Amino acid sequence: MTLATLFSGIGAPEFAAREVFSEAKTIFACEIDKFARQSYLANHEAPAAFYEDVCNLDARAYAGQIDILIGGSPCQDFSIAGQRAGENGERGNLIWQFYRVVSEARPSVFVYENVKGFLSINGGKSYQRFLDALRGLGYYCHAEILNTKDYGIPQNRERLYIVGFLNADEYHAFSYAPKRPLRLNLGDMLDAEVGEKYFLSDKMIACLKKKESAMDNFIKVVGKLDIKGNDIIKRVYATDGVAPTIHTAQGGNQEPKILQRARGFNKGNEFELCPTISSSSFEQNNLLKSESIRKLTPRECLRLQGFPESFKIVVSDTQAYKQAGNAMSVNVVKMILEQIKLAKNKEFRLGA
Repeated sequence: MTLATLFSGIGAPEFAAREVFSEAKTIFACEIDKFARQSYLANHEAPAAFYEDVCNLDARAYAGQIDILIGGSPCQDFSIAGQRAGENGERGNLIWQFYRVVSEARPSVFVYENVKGFLSINGGKSYQRFLDALRGLGYYCHAEILNTKDYGIPQNRERLYIVGFLNADEYHAFSYAPKRPLRLNLGDMLDAEVGEKYFLSDKMIACLKKKESAMDNFIKVVGKLDIKGNDIIKRVYATDGVAPTIHTAQGGNQEPKILQRARGFNKGNEFELCPTISSSSFEQNNLLKSESIRKLTPRECLRLQGFPESFKIVVSDTQAYKQAGNAMSVNVVKMILEQIKLAKNKEFRLGA
């Protein structure tokens, strides 16, 4: 199976492809961030070509050579946590670079990923224009919002996935796998002991003002921190409700905080669900427990994105958090590739 990736990051599709196919060769990858490139090369064989800027990638040389092209362009211009610049933003405009590469390389199948907010930008017109353009290239497209928690990993992370086929039979044979009950919780994903640097000060604990639980769309708020920022930043959530999404934001302590009951040193309560892992610095992926506030470690963030324990962390914590947050969830990509494999074998999924 020949693979190509755009906005490759640390190679989530490459990890997934190795689990699904007996042999997978990456023809090219493309990643502009030098630290992400460093992590990619530490964890994967170097692709035949490794491009830095998608805008300089001439994909016509690869026409007819790619079985599956996978990419998720930067989401900040579509995210509800961002400025919502949409496709006119510097990063949002990169959706059209993905389209261009598809038009030039003509892969048999493509997989595109972005945040759920892409659907609502410009009243949905940007998304529809993008989808129509891909269909205009002759691709039959499935589009669905998929959540990491529905495929075995306890992280609440909703993302839009578009899977396009040149072959109509493969398109009709394909379906996203059914959701399955979540059998792991956040506690299963945590290390028994972590370094002291991941614990916040007692001063932060003192900022917590508890109150009776308030439920809003199944999200329970049990208290607020007396810190600067808007109301969402201050909230502390109960573990028996649905965790809110951690937005891809840098700085400002913007990620959700979770009230956690202690059960031993460096151990916390078994959560029903983990919020979305973001690219934020470690100050922002926080876990509250009864007497202390602990941050998720880079390894735990990678684990919650489905990366294997063998993943080599070769960059600073700051960069590792960013890379984990920007990555696709390996388990979701694996599911999609498994379903593509079935479709290519013409194993129609009746009743899907």
